[in-house]
Amino acid sequence: MRVALINPKGTLFSRNPSLADFLEQSVTMGSFRHFWSAPCLGLLSIAAYFPSDWELDYIDENLRPVSPETGYDLVILSAMTVQAVRAYQLADEFRRFGALVVMGGIHATLLPEEALEHVDVVIAGEGEPLFPQFLRDYAKGEIQRVYREPSPGNFDLKQCIPPRYSLLEGWNYPIINLYTTRGCPRRCRFCCASNVYGTAYRRKTNGQILEEIREITRLFPDKLLLFADDNLFVRRRESKELLREMIPLGVRWIAQTEISIAEDDELLGLMAASGCQWIVIGFESVSLDSLKGIEDRSFKRRYLPAYPANIRRIQEKGIGIYGTFIVGLDGDDMSIFRRTAEFILQNALYGANITVPTPLPGTALREEMLREGRVLDKGWDNYTLWDVVASPRSMTVRELEEGLFCLYQIISDPQNAQQRLRAILQQRRALHRKGETGYA
Repeated sequence: MRVALINPKGTLFSRNPSLADFLEQSVTMGSFRHFWSAPCLGLLSIAAYFPSDWELDYIDENLRPVSPETGYDLVILSAMTVQAVRAYQLADEFRRFGALVVMGGIHATLLPEEALEHVDVVIAGEGEPLFPQFLRDYAKGEIQRVYREPSPGNFDLKQCIPPRYSLLEGWNYPIINLYTTRGCPRRCRFCCASNVYGTAYRRKTNGQILEEIREITRLFPDKLLLFADDNLFVRRRESKELLREMIPLGVRWIAQTEISIAEDDELLGLMAASGCQWIVIGFESVSLDSLKGIEDRSFKRRYLPAYPANIRRIQEKGIGIYGTFIVGLDGDDMSIFRRTAEFILQNALYGANITVPTPLPGTALREEMLREGRVLDKGWDNYTLWDVVASPRSMTVRELEEGLFCLYQIISDPQNAQQRLRAILQQRRALHRKGETGYA
């Protein structure tokens, strides 16, 4: 059997011409383009379950075109919301040429009925427990239209087999990603992770994780590793054991986590020694009013006053911080753009990803905005996170668009960006001279 595993093309940044042109032309935004280009881990994960004698082609349409006339028997699509329109176009085209089309990923999981208008089969949930079932049914000629988990969020990650990273050979990704956990204990209104994967935190064993790291470094020496988990260090003891075992491997890595790690000096030391370059932290807002009610336990709101001190603790270990923020929240006024820029510059953040409130499927934010009649655009290809698709409460759509553009111009100014980068590099060199990190 000949199988195509396709990551559909999606807008990397924004469909707004001003922002899109800025991304292309700005030298400092080159790091954004570079570091947010990674393989589709979902496709690699299910690829591991195919019979060894099947011919598999991994195709990332963001990097190379794909032709429906190629003659595939089976086409697997995985798409986020911003990719859904293109995924449906590909599905329609491949089906016309006789392929059976299967779609998974977070958008199809949340909206399986919509996806079924274009595809033959929907994998509505985690691929590891569901895809082997589909393959068995496919072999018997008894496929179902939708495959769902009886108890979402309960699949034991210790049963996972390693993703098929060998399919990435020939694809020049700057980053290779892996995941170690699923489930998030936070219930942020703008995110659907806890709804899809549950709030119970599930984790692979350290042995599984190290096996994947060794396979990645064997196939792709010197590549930067991205831990694609929503929150990597929830289980501190196991995390520290993993980092200790990573130290002799000599890898460089980045991850997503939360600001509370600043309170664990041992963890920070192990992160630095094992090759952590920078971490992504969701600060979300610098406004106390805007953080109110953003997630059910007010975790971020309680930490806001301590953000600067905690940022310094992390940076003192030579670890850069890539902050994520949302501007245009209901508690924001026009001062939010200036205040966010000042926060990023004053705290010398390595980088920043600033988005606008986006009512994605499966989120509490979408339910609320639909009730209030604030959703402006229902075309999924506009759900980039940088394009305004919902009415802000305390400013106009135009003011939000212009404020976001101005904010990116400020933080991406070459002088500002170089100043922040120098601060991190100086700290790393000082620590290395003391022998406190694993940096060369």
